[in-house]
Amino acid sequence: MKKQYILLFRAAVTVFLVFLGAYAGVPDRFSKAYAESQIRTTAFPSSVQPDQLCLTWSGDPATTQTVQWRTSPKVKKGYVEYKEKTAQTKDCIKKTAIRYDLENAGTSNDPINHRFTAVLDGLTPGITYTYRAGSKKGWSEWAEFTTAPQTTAPFSFIYVGDLQVGLDTWGLLLHAAYKLHPEAAFYMVAGDNVNRGNYRHEWDNLFHAAEGVFDRRTYVPALGNHDCKDGGPNLYLNLLTLPENSPKEIGPERTYCFNYGNALFLVLDSNSSVEKQRPWMEEQLKSTKATWKFAMYHHPAYSSAPKRDNVDVREKWGSLFDQYHLDMALQGHDHGYLRTKPMRAGKEAASPAEGTIYVVSVSGTKHYDVGQFDYAAKTLDHLSTYQLLDIQTSPENKLTYRAYDIDGKMQDELVIMK
Repeated sequence: MKKQYILLFRAAVTVFLVFLGAYAGVPDRFSKAYAESQIRTTAFPSSVQPDQLCLTWSGDPATTQTVQWRTSPKVKKGYVEYKEKTAQTKDCIKKTAIRYDLENAGTSNDPINHRFTAVLDGLTPGITYTYRAGSKKGWSEWAEFTTAPQTTAPFSFIYVGDLQVGLDTWGLLLHAAYKLHPEAAFYMVAGDNVNRGNYRHEWDNLFHAAEGVFDRRTYVPALGNHDCKDGGPNLYLNLLTLPENSPKEIGPERTYCFNYGNALFLVLDSNSSVEKQRPWMEEQLKSTKATWKFAMYHHPAYSSAPKRDNVDVREKWGSLFDQYHLDMALQGHDHGYLRTKPMRAGKEAASPAEGTIYVVSVSGTKHYDVGQFDYAAKTLDHLSTYQLLDIQTSPENKLTYRAYDIDGKMQDELVIMK
């Protein structure tokens, strides 16, 4: 409580100095800009009631599930109660959560949160569980999650590009995707989860918009440049518990990988050294027995926007994708929609069996112009979309990729057979 008073006092002093500067003749535009940069409020302050309930993975998706939430500092302990959906309430298991005290003086009306994380382990693959999070001061509603299958089985997932701006509208798109495709097992976000990564009120807006989805389907984020603004990805790393199987040169949770069914997923950090991630990437691609291989990262190897080009990503990562045949690269950053032809060594390949499909998309409300490129198979201008990727295993391996707008209208489709 003492820390909270100190932070509130600092915020009050900052406001006083801003007004004093304005009174002393400092230009109004400077005082206003300074005030806005220092003092922010959140529309969704914490309370004793658990909120911002969010599922991530920090271990094997078949046998673990990570659950995260927040409360006000009045709540000192947190727990998750969970059971198999078909089991009786008396069979609930209670797991104690780890608490992290998140301090953010720039959020003047809610400077301290208690963040809780519980890793549920020893779960049975391919089983639906019900759970709730909280303590004697208050519990969340019961929600459900399903573990990944242990063996090859059909599954689908959703990928979106940058959220960043217009999170309330993005929330409508997210819920539309969930309503139309409840079978999708998890949601992948290709970076720029918020506009300014260390403004906590923006993360509050994101979690509020995702309520009812990210507490039921696992949130799989990549790190974007906007997530690193104002001092690095501190809030991204403190708010989200992610796999730590990254290359040591990059640091935990910024780059990671996981397997789901018969697919390998690489989540890469294009804000860090592209070169330093190559040996780790090669080891994952070389050693996997997965039928399908996906990579997700922020800065596109093949851009959708004019006058943008990430040569390092295309040459250093693209060469590995060529060598080990990555099926699809899921990208963001350019705030437009692009699906390439199958690409190999910078040129069009004869088929998806011989090249990689690169996609750029945007799910927020900030849009850029889309350029005309020889490598483009499909482009969409100034349109927010989500993408459903459906993997079937019988009678043969089949990937169906579709892009939808907020109204559920299909805007693009691609089928790959193996």
